[in-house]
Amino acid sequence: MKRLVLALPALILAVLPDCGPGSSSETTSTPPPPKTVVNTAPVTVGFGALGPSGGYVNGIWVSVTVCAPGSTANCQTIPNVLVDTGSVGLRLLSSSLTLSLPSVTDSHGDVLQECVQFADFDYVWGPVAMAGVEITGTGEEALEVPGAAANSGIPIQIIAASPAYPAPSSCLAMPTSPGVESDLNTLSALGANGILGIGLFEQDCGSYCTSGSEPVYFYCPSGVCTGANVTVQQQLWNPAAAFGSTDTNGVLISLPSVPATGAASVNGSIIFGIGTQSDNQLGSAQIYEVDEYGNFPQVTFNGVTYASPQNGSFLDTGSDALFVSDAASLASKGIVECGRGFEGYYCPASTISFTATVYGANNVHNSVPFSVANAIALFNTGLAVFSNLAGDSGVGPSTDYMDFGLPFFLGRPVFVGIAGSTTTYPNGYWAF
Repeated sequence: MKRLVLALPALILAVLPDCGPGSSSETTSTPPPPKTVVNTAPVTVGFGALGPSGGYVNGIWVSVTVCAPGSTANCQTIPNVLVDTGSVGLRLLSSSLTLSLPSVTDSHGDVLQECVQFADFDYVWGPVAMAGVEITGTGEEALEVPGAAANSGIPIQIIAASPAYPAPSSCLAMPTSPGVESDLNTLSALGANGILGIGLFEQDCGSYCTSGSEPVYFYCPSGVCTGANVTVQQQLWNPAAAFGSTDTNGVLISLPSVPATGAASVNGSIIFGIGTQSDNQLGSAQIYEVDEYGNFPQVTFNGVTYASPQNGSFLDTGSDALFVSDAASLASKGIVECGRGFEGYYCPASTISFTATVYGANNVHNSVPFSVANAIALFNTGLAVFSNLAGDSGVGPSTDYMDFGLPFFLGRPVFVGIAGSTTTYPNGYWAF
């Protein structure tokens, strides 16, 4: 099984149309009628595009439709896109995309590239293009970045598009735990046709990349890549924050619970907006404001305090398990790490119950119970959805953190409040 941890560390150029077929916008004498907007998109939790033989457990999947900017006909629907609350922006494999989209370039015609490394040191690399984005079937559309020209599209990443320059070494951090850096630039490696990042922020890098202080965006004239300063409008945008509707302040992930033995698959929903419609009210959910890094300021677990940012902890549908502490620190509780090709997951002799305490920047805290089962026993069932799959996040207290992955969301509606959408919680928040 693939171990996937798609969480990002906290972190106007010319837009020239490609010359490929279908890149021109259609012209009509009568504008089309406005779409009916439904703020709920169906999602499925299961193996994903590669199925049980090559996919991974606890993937949450949605379909996304992309269009050439300004067009309602020059469009393509991409299935099996991974929903990720731990990152921001739409990223599509070039192998999944037949549509020609306009590239973002500088004044010399060099295309803007992006390198994104996730919390497990895997990375994706590819150019930035402009597209109109719809969450398929909802009518929720991101047709331009707020403040930009109407129907100019939002920036998205095309993973592994030609020309295939090597990813710059400056964007790849050395891992703090055993393992090697690897790319997720193919379907077999990623296990998905793309990633829909609908996390806590409007853009994926913000002010860190406007000054070039973070090695994320690059231009590569003659194949030599150097870091680029990019405005927030040029960066990948959270599609949910760029919708033309009023549902732009966050999302609600709603998934059913599963038995302790797992399930073959489950169906749920992404509900866009928070408090904007009758189906996305906070109700009794407790709000936990995140800190400036997009983390819980503090989590305590097994007598250890994990403090942000060094040991930041977070919620992340893009992680397939609960990645908590390390096997050595939990050995006295009966935790052992799996072997036989399943390293990184936990394989206790029997299921063990734990409790962590999460703290919000708004001075609230509560206990979160969870269980850890034997990962190999779970995988051997042939099922795809587990609430008690867990593994290590580091190799010791100095490198450990708490990543509450997809299992956390099963049977627990979770709100993701986008930073800047409310003055009460300016950093953004989670609520559950």
